[in-house]
Amino acid sequence: MPSVTPETGLEGTPVAAQNETEETAAPPPTPEATATHTPTPLPPKDLVVCVSGEPTDLYLYGDQSPAAVSIRHALYESPYTSLGYDYQPLALTKLPTLDDGDVLLEAVEVTEGTIVLNAAEEVGPLARGMEVIDAAGEQVPFTGEPLLMNQMVVDFTFQPLVWSDGTPVTAEDSVYSFRVAKDRATPVLDNRVRLTAAYEAMDQRDVRWTGVPGYLTPAYATHIWTPLPSHQLAGFAMEELAGLEETARAPLSYGPFVVDRWDPGDAIRLIPNPEYYRTTEGLPHLTSLTFRFLTPNNATLPTGYEGCHIITDDVLSFNALNDVDEAARAGSLVEYTATAGAVEQIIFGIDPAAAYEATRPGWFQDARVRQAITQCTDRQALVDELTFGRAEVMDTFVPNDHSLHPNDVAQWPYDPAAANALLDEVGLLDTTGDGVRDSIGATVPFSITLGTNSESDLRLQIIERVRDDLADCGIQVNPFTLDAGAWFASGPAGKVFGRQFDLAQLAWINRIQPDCGLYLGRHVPGPILDGFNGWQGVNVSGWSNEAYDAACNEALSTLPGQPGNMEANQEAMRIFAQELPAMPLFTRMRLAATTPNVLNFRLDPTQPSALWNAFELDMSLDGS
Repeated sequence: MPSVTPETGLEGTPVAAQNETEETAAPPPTPEATATHTPTPLPPKDLVVCVSGEPTDLYLYGDQSPAAVSIRHALYESPYTSLGYDYQPLALTKLPTLDDGDVLLEAVEVTEGTIVLNAAEEVGPLARGMEVIDAAGEQVPFTGEPLLMNQMVVDFTFQPLVWSDGTPVTAEDSVYSFRVAKDRATPVLDNRVRLTAAYEAMDQRDVRWTGVPGYLTPAYATHIWTPLPSHQLAGFAMEELAGLEETARAPLSYGPFVVDRWDPGDAIRLIPNPEYYRTTEGLPHLTSLTFRFLTPNNATLPTGYEGCHIITDDVLSFNALNDVDEAARAGSLVEYTATAGAVEQIIFGIDPAAAYEATRPGWFQDARVRQAITQCTDRQALVDELTFGRAEVMDTFVPNDHSLHPNDVAQWPYDPAAANALLDEVGLLDTTGDGVRDSIGATVPFSITLGTNSESDLRLQIIERVRDDLADCGIQVNPFTLDAGAWFASGPAGKVFGRQFDLAQLAWINRIQPDCGLYLGRHVPGPILDGFNGWQGVNVSGWSNEAYDAACNEALSTLPGQPGNMEANQEAMRIFAQELPAMPLFTRMRLAATTPNVLNFRLDPTQPSALWNAFELDMSLDGS
């Protein structure tokens, strides 16, 4: 409704008589008019976020593109977030912990047919002969007799959330969301479902997650399902949900914003949700939040960026850094960078598959050779050239800024002289004078392959630079590429997971909790008949180290905060840095930008979305 400003006429002012005589008393003085002051309304705070394309839908279990995820952060406040290699509550009253008693580890009896997570990390019914991890942390075969395995139970409590139609959010809404995620008709595969024995509402706002026996995870805080409005959707068949207007285009919200309109091909405009549970705190700060659609992974500032207050990291590739730097120097943009969730490395084929091993010497079985190759690779130059010096050279399997990274890990800085001395010490000498070292016994030249997937320009540059570096140490490197489908195909046929390579350049996802399991001996992929746990393993180097396995198993059998967990994780990192089953290079980098008047924008290494805190985004007005 438009505001109404009162008129300022002089009400009650006497009017002089037309025929008054001198004796008539003079009227009282006319009072001066007093102006009525109306506060000047503040300008609206209409913030525009530019994302990498138009979502196909906003369904919680539909489009998982960065653009769709960013918008849903404003509609469904996530139960938790993940900042600085840790978890924090958002739509939860708190994070459950062992100390508070809302995380329990229970030893439960399992029998034949019980659904468990076995030692090969496969979920299925317990069967005779199957290897499992028992409640004491030992790997044992199931003989048919009942045995004890650990089971996690975690309790969560939601904040007093309310759907945008005024209906309270309940624990049953989260359970309904779990059922949707579990249904085969749902287009998105949720791996948490198969690791769940039960997910149930305990009270109006309380839910309980119970894991399958044998599944112990430091990421237990993530085993909660974002609510869906069961009062609105439960009457529809599961296969109908993805196509409904109520889920795909205009979903009910319990977050800070609701959908106002969707202009196809242009933008989605959100406005504040009047039912948001934090409105009494003055949240959200914005009058509107508009998502405009640009193109992804631009190496320069894209066309149309001038109308953006926030340019997300899915719009900008890191190669756009120079453009953003220039705009930042001019005062038109503020630059934000953070490490991304991918750790680039070169994995040594220490113990290849038998058929591949038969064709070449075991070049990398001696740790000194791996150390020499690392010292002969100018990893700082890779960082300087490929990340504009913004990344850091890594020394173990977690980034240097990880909260558990120990200060005393082995360092292997670029030093070709030291690298050549190590190779001489091993006995790999250039016996023919052709500039290439030879195997011990001088029968085979030290000529190796270095492969990667052809779709990545970054990795193509990495393998070419490593080839040039290793030539200075008498190692002939022959780079090659395959398309990702062939390169990452499952074993035994695939190059990487079939352990058919000398050196493999790839990236592992960097998780919040250290993932020492990537290099466990029991995770080497290979045939079961040869004593492996099958071809689903991830330790493609073939490396196995008893001390490392002991430290890693200790870390994996305890939870963060439990005695010995930090020490075990750090010991695994130290052993890795000394033994080098892989040469860690650097983490990928992310780049985003905002105009100078945007407040509370945060790009974090372990939070994938730049819009995770839409509820507190703000804009300064008139430079304030």
